[in-house]
Amino acid sequence: MLIGMLEPTAATPPPTSVYLQVLGPVRVLVGDEDVSIGGPVPRALLSRLAIAAGESVSDDALIDDLWGAEPPPSAKVTLQGYVARIRRVLDPHRPGSRSRVLTRRGNGYALELDATDWQQFTTLARAGRTHLVEGDATSAAETLDAALDHWCGGAYADVTDSEAVSVEANRLDALRLDAVEDRMEAALALGEYGSAAARLDAFTRRHPLRERSWELLARAHYLAGRPGEALDALRRARETLADELGTDPRPSLLTLQAAILDHDVALTPAPKAPAAAQPPAPPAAPDPFAHNIPLTLSPLVGRAPQLTELATLIRTHRLVTLTGAGGMGKTRLALETARRREDADGPWLVELAGAREKSHVTDAIATAMGVTISGGSDPLAAVFRDRELLLVLDNCEQVLTPVADFVDTVLSTCPRVRILTTSREALGAAGEFVYEVPPLSEGRGGEAVSLFVQRASAQSRGFEPDDAEHELISTLCTELDGMPLAIELAAAQCRTLSVRQLIANIDDRFAVLRGGSRTNARHATMQAAVDWSYHSLSPSEQELFQSLAIFSGGFDLDGARAITDSPDLLTDLGSLVDKSLIIVVGGDPRRYRMLETLRRYAALVRQPELTAAVRERHTRWVCEMADGAHYGLRGPQSTDWMRRLDLEIANVRAALEACLHDDETYFRIAGGVYWYWYRSGHVAEALSYLDQALRHRDCPIQGERLSPTRVRAVSGVTLIRYLAGDMAGLLEAFGYLAELHTRTDDDVARTEAALILAFFEAGSGLVEQAREHAGHALARALRTDEPFTHAEALMCLGTADFRGGDFESAGRYLDEAVRVAAENGYGWCEGSSLWINAKTDIAQGKWGGQAEGKLVRMVRVCESNGDLTSWLVALATLAYALFRRGDHDTAAELTGFVSRQGALMGYDPQAMDPVDLARYDRELRAEIPADRLEAGIARGRTLTRARASALVAEAERQ
Repeated sequence: MLIGMLEPTAATPPPTSVYLQVLGPVRVLVGDEDVSIGGPVPRALLSRLAIAAGESVSDDALIDDLWGAEPPPSAKVTLQGYVARIRRVLDPHRPGSRSRVLTRRGNGYALELDATDWQQFTTLARAGRTHLVEGDATSAAETLDAALDHWCGGAYADVTDSEAVSVEANRLDALRLDAVEDRMEAALALGEYGSAAARLDAFTRRHPLRERSWELLARAHYLAGRPGEALDALRRARETLADELGTDPRPSLLTLQAAILDHDVALTPAPKAPAAAQPPAPPAAPDPFAHNIPLTLSPLVGRAPQLTELATLIRTHRLVTLTGAGGMGKTRLALETARRREDADGPWLVELAGAREKSHVTDAIATAMGVTISGGSDPLAAVFRDRELLLVLDNCEQVLTPVADFVDTVLSTCPRVRILTTSREALGAAGEFVYEVPPLSEGRGGEAVSLFVQRASAQSRGFEPDDAEHELISTLCTELDGMPLAIELAAAQCRTLSVRQLIANIDDRFAVLRGGSRTNARHATMQAAVDWSYHSLSPSEQELFQSLAIFSGGFDLDGARAITDSPDLLTDLGSLVDKSLIIVVGGDPRRYRMLETLRRYAALVRQPELTAAVRERHTRWVCEMADGAHYGLRGPQSTDWMRRLDLEIANVRAALEACLHDDETYFRIAGGVYWYWYRSGHVAEALSYLDQALRHRDCPIQGERLSPTRVRAVSGVTLIRYLAGDMAGLLEAFGYLAELHTRTDDDVARTEAALILAFFEAGSGLVEQAREHAGHALARALRTDEPFTHAEALMCLGTADFRGGDFESAGRYLDEAVRVAAENGYGWCEGSSLWINAKTDIAQGKWGGQAEGKLVRMVRVCESNGDLTSWLVALATLAYALFRRGDHDTAAELTGFVSRQGALMGYDPQAMDPVDLARYDRELRAEIPADRLEAGIARGRTLTRARASALVAEAERQ
């Protein structure tokens, strides 16, 4: 990021402490000052980064959290703007990228705070519980009171729309409830029976499903001499649990009821002897129900957010299933989650990879726990009935039904048992929460790179990558989908191959990715890991899996239907999703994608005949989409088409690569989507494909009639070279288009070419030729009722008159062009006509109202149509009009903003229009005082799109 790079390099003042409060509304203290972060989105961004506890969170993850499945096109730039704002607030003496608090790491951001109230709370709450266990009720009460004093409402109370923040808020709220119960336990130990009973009565009404609170309430009433009220509390607890959950209370509640009825002396706390008089506690007897989680043989890299989230999920859901493709790290994440548990009787790991039927499941569980049973699930569930433990069932995918049956039996009879399963497919059991394990985070500072470096260092002594190698490793990890197993297998090859060689051979990844654990055949090679999933598919599922791998970058249901004629498409697609071979991306309609490793595997097992068939269907589908886009981008659905092509552009590229030697098909696709490249500013990509249209330009044209697809593609390359500011290339394409457009029998393609010729003829001073071409196009548009041709022809006639100096006639044509384009939803032509009309006003000195009004309207049209290049043109021209009006500060800020955004896109409006925009820019820079200009441009380069839009609105009001 360039934000902050223009700040002076004066000595940096000492850092100011930053303290974050989230146990209530989010509040930030910088030093002693309570500072404002801003509205809901900045607070959500700050909260999401705080939850990561110093770990980097990628741009994509932040955008997903802030805007969901359909972020705005400007999401990345808007995110940068929010980051810049937070940096200025949190670290005012070290703004921009030099901030010590909010730092850029790889492709994400990390927040490094001095202290937070939730950290202080959890530390105190943990210490309070320790005092309670040790029998020091006084210290426990004091410490827990100090912990609870940090709360002033629900956690993250004013951040409500972020799913990740909501999960963390639920976790913290649950810890608060635990601490309240601990404090009530301490109150009973201190003899505060009456006050504890009153507080617990209110507490159980607010949180009626917390069984420990009911037990504490019953004990408080009993110790206060009210056994009847104690039994009534237990009755209400049973009824509440039965009504709300359909379950019986846990055994300890029933035991307490019996003790109250028997007036058991154990319920009354014994007076404490002085510390010196207490006999030493006898050594604890070994507990056969301890755990069997194996020790870790290598450190876990990353996964902090997932571990935090899973800890919360297991508290709130008694059955959690980790799903994901083979090699995604499900088992490792489950084991690390289990290691962090503090269950009285566990946790326990059961490996089910070798199980094939129900008896194998129960036998494996009994063996793992060292018990002898017969008779299936019921006797085994009886073993767990009074236990508090976490059961980890690993690799369940081949015994889903037996595991689901067992889980149902245990969870319905064993109230303190929780189950964590790993499977490439969900169990489908009642109450199951399915958690899809994500890939490792990418980027230079991401988890994937860290894992590769750590494992490669262990395999190859002295492996210390430099900056260049870190970039290569980041590229390699992205190619490997951030999949832990693939990354570890690649790292193991560093003894034989360099990172650069690994990337060069990644197309043959199943030959490279091998050398894994000899004790786990499924993870010995990447191919073995995928084989395990693939061979579990039915024949129709296997064929669909192979077929869908033809898509690049994702697909939707209509795309899937286009490349397969399977009558069971929905059923088989759902099965592939369930088995983690297809990922659901989201959106409406839903989109899907396949990990690159799985795509390569599908290509490896796919027969040549099927490859040829699905490639042909995929290309036909892209052709039909390109046909629709060519006209759709010129009408009221243009925004929808821009959004669709944003999603499908990888498939467009794949189809173009596949038909490189089929001119007709190639030009049909490239000629259909060039308006998308033009409006989104993808200049380099457009030229890389469209220049193919000029490859035969040196061959003499004979008498044959040319295909309209080539003419359309040459029209596209002419426009794109104009956009790129390549004047020599533009003249070359223009000459070839002039030669071709009369050689086609297709009247539509010939008319489109004539309009492009007219536009550039007008711009180069060939006014009469421009009028002739535009006039022919206008006549045809009126004859055939083509509104987009009508609007473009009027715009070209207006441009010709503008260049010819007839400003009055130009204004009439351009006003009519704006009207026709607006009525028919042709946003690009509406905006472009407004632009030329504004330049007509500027040429006559009509700033101070007319020109600015047209340019502001152009900005709004471009924003609503997702037309980024025209949007920057409008802002650059508006900057000049404001400069002429005397508003030098806003003019300089917009100039800086356009410069920054154009650099990000690889697009320069002044190079595109060297006649007017370049001159405007020179005059503006020459006449605004240098210090004022530089300061304004510096501010403009840090503007968000939202702030730039606000500047436009302010200019409109003045």
